[in-house]
Amino acid sequence: MARNGILCLEGDWEEGLLQRRSLLPVLHLVRSQWNIPFIHRTASTRDEFRRVIHEWLKFRYASYPILYLGFHGYPGALAIGSEEIPICDLAEFAGRGHNRIIHFGACDIFKAPRHVLRRFLDMTGFLAICGFRDEVDWLHCCALEIIILDQLSRRKISGRNIRVFQKNLTSMAGTLARYLNFQVWDRSSLGSVNAARVNR
Repeated sequence: MARNGILCLEGDWEEGLLQRRSLLPVLHLVRSQWNIPFIHRTASTRDEFRRVIHEWLKFRYASYPILYLGFHGYPGALAIGSEEIPICDLAEFAGRGHNRIIHFGACDIFKAPRHVLRRFLDMTGFLAICGFRDEVDWLHCCALEIIILDQLSRRKISGRNIRVFQKNLTSMAGTLARYLNFQVWDRSSLGSVNAARVNR
């Protein structure tokens, strides 16, 4: 079975040249274990971020519908280089997210008011967004994200399959998802659902 591909766009986790953290080990693990295809790019500036996203949104990358954004985060915003960019200011996504999903590998994103997240979904057309409400431990986060990427890659990205994803994640890793305050915002309902609590 062919898996959905992942575009991982990663920022700078530390200042200077001796950066020790990277999401590449997670990506190499899911590819070696489950043959999940991925593309990994980095962005240290807003222009670099915009350039990669514009390329990803081309039809030729339709088989990579999972966008995995690894950046420092703030409530409703990403730290891209030295800038704190509200997600609703990411105009490159406007109306372009159909049949795609974003996983925000960033702390605190979902501390934003609900109307901000609903506005982002309305503006972009993404079927769903998921991520963390609080600050999270790097390794705990990576452990959950291995399961997240496995489950998202297994089925076509659709409203129905987002609910299947939530149910399966609850069954497989509900305790860890609750501990990390992982959440899914489903475009079909435009409501906040804690993936660890679905169908309990």
